[in-house]
Amino acid sequence: MFSKTATPKMIAKASPPDGYKSIVSNSPFGWHVGPFFEKEMPGNRVKRGFRVADDHLNAGGVCHGGMLMTFADILIASAVFKVAAPPFVTIKLSTNFVSSAKCGQWVEGEAEVVGLQDGFASVEAALRNESEAVATISAVFKALGARR
Repeated sequence: MFSKTATPKMIAKASPPDGYKSIVSNSPFGWHVGPFFEKEMPGNRVKRGFRVADDHLNAGGVCHGGMLMTFADILIASAVFKVAAPPFVTIKLSTNFVSSAKCGQWVEGEAEVVGLQDGFASVEAALRNESEAVATISAVFKALGARR
């Protein structure tokens, strides 16, 4: 199984705010676009973040929407992990972009499962840069049954 965590050099470069700790990445793709960090939250809420790097930028010089959606998918999956057993998959991910994130900015997201019924989990999330909202997200995950 793939499992990696950020090195001290990666953590220093990302310079996460106080209270954030590097997550263990179980996804080769997530590892490729990270590192990501998590902050403990009460209840079933999840808060994660990342520092926008040169590799995350689009041709316009701001964080690529695909990067923000990748981060959002990883964020909301971590919320589902708090209330449902894996495996599960994203079946809907709706993103409303309201602003952007620039290179060097810290982007954080907070997610919470708002519904759990018949093997489906509904999740709401919001992403912010250091000064304003960047995106709102709604998603649905489907449980695939017991692990083999």
